[in-house]
Amino acid sequence: MELVWFLVGLGCGLGLLAIFAHRYNDRLEQIIHALPSEHYQSALSPLSRLSRVTHALQDELQRNEQEILGWQDVLYRSPIGYLQVNGVDNLYWINERACDLLSIHHRSWETLPNCLLLEVVRSLELDQLIRQVRTHQQEHQIDWNLHHSERSQEKPLRAVGIPLPKGHVGVFIEDRTEAKNLADDRDRWTSDVAHELKTPLTSIRLMVETLEQQVSWQHRTHIDRLLQEVIRLSDLVKDLLELSRITFNQAQTLQRQSINVPSLIHKAWLNLEPLAQQRNLSLFYQGLEDFILEVDKNRLYRVFLNLLDNAIKHSPIDQPILVQVETETASPQPGEPNQWLCIDIIDTGSGFSAEVLPHVFKRFYRSDPSRVRSTFSLNQSELLERQSSSSLEPTATSILVSGSEPELPATATSQGGSGLGLAIAQQIILAHGGTIRARNHPQTGGAWLQILLPCNT
Repeated sequence: MELVWFLVGLGCGLGLLAIFAHRYNDRLEQIIHALPSEHYQSALSPLSRLSRVTHALQDELQRNEQEILGWQDVLYRSPIGYLQVNGVDNLYWINERACDLLSIHHRSWETLPNCLLLEVVRSLELDQLIRQVRTHQQEHQIDWNLHHSERSQEKPLRAVGIPLPKGHVGVFIEDRTEAKNLADDRDRWTSDVAHELKTPLTSIRLMVETLEQQVSWQHRTHIDRLLQEVIRLSDLVKDLLELSRITFNQAQTLQRQSINVPSLIHKAWLNLEPLAQQRNLSLFYQGLEDFILEVDKNRLYRVFLNLLDNAIKHSPIDQPILVQVETETASPQPGEPNQWLCIDIIDTGSGFSAEVLPHVFKRFYRSDPSRVRSTFSLNQSELLERQSSSSLEPTATSILVSGSEPELPATATSQGGSGLGLAIAQQIILAHGGTIRARNHPQTGGAWLQILLPCNT
C-alpha cells in the first residue's frame, strides 16, 4: 500500500514538474523572441538557444565597448579641444587638447571626480555658453579671450556647445591665435597701404581742383566726376586709417568727455535731415532726453551718423525711423557693469537676409544691392546750403538741439560706400566697452541696430 502511495506521489510530482518545465520553456521562448537574436537552430532546446543568444550579446557588447574606447581615443588625440559636462555642470570628460587650451594640468581634473567646471576652468564665458545650450537645447558659439594669470597673457578661443542626452553638454574648443594673427597682419598691411596712398591722393585732389578752375565748361563735367572719385578714394583711405587706429589702440585712442548722448543723436539726425526730407522720412524718438556718459564725442557721433544714414537709405518713402534710448539693468557679473545704456535704431525697410546677418560687421562686406550705399546727387556745399536754409522747427519726431556739431564729415555726403561703415561703428563701440548687434525687428521687419554702452559707476 505504501508503494502505491509512493508511486502516486511520484507521478503527481513528475506531472507538476512537466507542467512547470513546459511553462519555463514557453517563457524562455518569449524571452528569446524578444531579444535581437539571429537565426539560431530551432532544434536546440530553449535553454541552449538562450545561452547562445546571451553569449552573442556579450560579444556584441564587448565590441561596442571597444569601439567606444577607440572613438574616445580619437577624440582624446584630436587637435580640437573637447570637454563634456553633466546635468549639474560637473566636468564629465575632457581631452588633452582642451587641457592645453584651457591651461589645465592634465591630471588635475582626474583627481577631483564630480568637480564643478568652474573649479577647473576659471571662465565665466564658457559657463554662460553651457547654460545657453542647456536652456535653448540648440548649438551656440562664442569667441572670447582666456586670461592666463600666470603668464599675464590672453589667448583667443572659440567654443561651440552642443546639447547631449541626459542634460549633458559637449563643448568643442578651437585656438584662434593663428587666425587672429593673420587678421592683424592683414589689417596692418591694409593700414600701411592706406597710409602710403594718403599723400598721393591729396596731391591728385589739389591738382584736380586747380584744373577745375582752368578748363572750359565743356570739360567741367568730366573734371567734377574725377574730383568726386578722388574724394571717394580719399574718404576710403581715411576710413581705413581710422579703423586701424581704433582696432589696434582700442580705448587708448578715445578722448572721453561728459556728453549728453540723446542730444548727440539729435545732432546727427539734423545733419542728415536734408537727405531724409528727400524721401519724406521722419525721426520718431522715444526714451531718455538727458543721459550723461563719458564717451568720445566725435567717434560716437560718427556711429550715429553711419547708422542713421543707413536707416535713411533703406527706409521706404513716408515712413518713420524709430530711435529708442533706455537704460537696462543686467544680472551682475564680476568685472562688468550692471547698468547699460541701450540705443535701438530701427527702420522699416527690407531688413537683413539670414545669410547676411553674420557678416554685416565685416570689413568691405556688402550685402544685396538694395543695402549697398548709393551715390547721392547732393555734394557737400549743396547739403550745407540746404541744411542752413531749411526750416527746422522742433516737432515730436525731430528735435532741435543747440550747440555746434563735431567736426566730422557726414556719411550722407560721401560718394558711394566702402563697406566700412558698420565695421568702424563696431570698433568704436567695442573701444567704449560696449556691444553692437544687428538683426531684423520682429514688428517692422526692417534692420534693427542695437547699441549697449556701459554706464559710469
